[in-house]
Amino acid sequence: MYLVTYDTQLGALVVAPECAADLNEQTTAFIENAGFIWRPDIEAFTRPGQQDHHKTAWITLRIGQLGHDVLAAPGQHVSPPAQTV
Repeated sequence: MYLVTYDTQLGALVVAPECAADLNEQTTAFIENAGFIWRPDIEAFTRPGQQDHHKTAWITLRIGQLGHDVLAAPGQHVSPPAQTV
């Protein structure tokens, strides 16, 4: 299974496998050819850039077509709480 989402802190679209078994050669090659790079610190692929719902939908569809279950979640921006004086 893969999670596809936009991370506002990273400023990147994230494609994260659930476990190492999801990282087969065909899927890894597809994700890397789509412009994503592997980030071992977060164990996920990232593609920097602004949030793009079409790109999220496309990568979700293609990973699903490669035989994986995919959970796509919209990116969220968390605003810090307002400070009172």
